[in-house]
Amino acid sequence: MDRRLALACLALAAAPLLIDAPSSAAPPPAAPAAPRVAAAASRDFLARPPQLDRLENGLTVVTLPMPGAGTIAYYTLVRAGSRDEVEPGKSGYAHLFEHLMFRGTAKMPAAEYDRRMQAMGSDNNAFTTPDFTLYIPTIPKESLAELVPVEAERFEHLDVPQAAYRDETGAVLGEYNKSFSNPGRALDEALLGLAFRAHTYGHTTLGTRRDVEAMPAAYEYSRAFFRRFYTPDDCTIFVVGDFDRAKVLDLVRASYKDWQGKRAATEVPVEPEQHEPRTTSMTWKGPTTPRVAIGYKIPHTGASLRDAAALSLVAALALGPTSELYQRLVVAEQKVIDLSCDPDDLLHRDPGLFRIDAKLKPATSSDEVVHAVDEALAKVARGELRPERLEAVRAHLLNDAALELKTPSTVATRLAIWTAVTSDVHAFETYGHELSQATAADVARVAAAYLVASRRSVATLTSGGKK
Repeated sequence: MDRRLALACLALAAAPLLIDAPSSAAPPPAAPAAPRVAAAASRDFLARPPQLDRLENGLTVVTLPMPGAGTIAYYTLVRAGSRDEVEPGKSGYAHLFEHLMFRGTAKMPAAEYDRRMQAMGSDNNAFTTPDFTLYIPTIPKESLAELVPVEAERFEHLDVPQAAYRDETGAVLGEYNKSFSNPGRALDEALLGLAFRAHTYGHTTLGTRRDVEAMPAAYEYSRAFFRRFYTPDDCTIFVVGDFDRAKVLDLVRASYKDWQGKRAATEVPVEPEQHEPRTTSMTWKGPTTPRVAIGYKIPHTGASLRDAAALSLVAALALGPTSELYQRLVVAEQKVIDLSCDPDDLLHRDPGLFRIDAKLKPATSSDEVVHAVDEALAKVARGELRPERLEAVRAHLLNDAALELKTPSTVATRLAIWTAVTSDVHAFETYGHELSQATAADVARVAAAYLVASRRSVATLTSGGKK
């Protein structure tokens, strides 16, 4: 599943609990800290904080009851994504396993797995990102006792016959071809390859075409990948919804007690500091809308949740639908068809990109849009921000987050994402308080430190044919 279709909103307060060691990728030099002056009352979006338990084998279980919901999100976070694909010629395997994990075990073949999930009334899927893979079954509360052992069986005993493996690699190649028939995906690949010269963020979650085409011959490698990364000590189960916590923990302990293994260390290359703007351009083979993708290097999310909150505010202030830039380029002058900065694109386990995407009218130059974006960010960095504007944007982000968190699925997704990129089960909650408290000085500081031309990469795409 495409990450941008799967991810939802932002938000939330509590003490940090580290799950593993910090990433090996070094963050850029920290910007000077601003005084923490309260800007708005802190808000909690969850009725209660999540509770954490850890089994003897290292498996972490996070529970958050939502009585009366009638459903349960039973999500499994595997902290392996495309960032972990460090071996040459072996990109795309985290995404491949998103598919293979539905192929069953010797005891429970794929057809039996599908039959059981359907009988439970399960809404069952998964998605892969650069930093993690998340399996997301949602069930009626009455089905929990049946679901838990089924999930434990496939995570401990996945067994994909070689013929089924070849079939799934063919399906993945088909997904790759379909995805890259979209010029937006090709532009995505171009921007990442430009911005990251060492780090594995330089390839997409789908991998490179050459590597995907070579997957059918890598059956034994795939089995090793599973043993290396699908281990209890680096997986977290999130149970959110209508359940009895004591019964859930008893079920999980009984079902997963025999699952063993230690996650393999991943030596992800550290990306060198960027000190100059970079650009690349590509021509799409057929008619298409011109596009530009802009990325500014920012620290990893766990480096400072205050900075993460401030960057979210910058995105909304400078680039959101109510921003001066959006209203001018998209609404008034109609030079740009769409301008966006997805909040989830700001979340990274290692230093990543503050990414902006624009679709242009044919007569609009990409240089004009890049210059306009730079100037909008520079205004924020100079502190040219009305207090009432900051508070209006902050209130909008907080309200959007609160409205999003109404179902077990959306709450489990937020908890899982923030745990994955920070190693902190409570980072989601803490982020919401930082969003409430970030000052105008914080907003200006992060814009001045990170959203500057020397840290910028720009990829452009133009049409190669007439409509």
